[in-house]
Amino acid sequence: MREVMEYELETKKKHLSKLQDYFRIDIKDIASPKYEDNAINALLEMKKVKTEIEQLEYYLQLKT
Repeated sequence: MREVMEYELETKKKHLSKLQDYFRIDIKDIASPKYEDNAINALLEMKKVKTEIEQLEYYLQLKT
């Protein structure tokens, strides 16, 4: 069970890193008609993944 949680944690960290990279690129396209919507959606997705990472880290801490 612990191995699965650790794998999931690493997967989510990589996903967050990719989301952050995409955000850095997309945020420069201010002329886009959906700029604000895209920025808000990207930030919400990053927040969701960060919360999931924190939960997994907490559960793993309890299991030690």
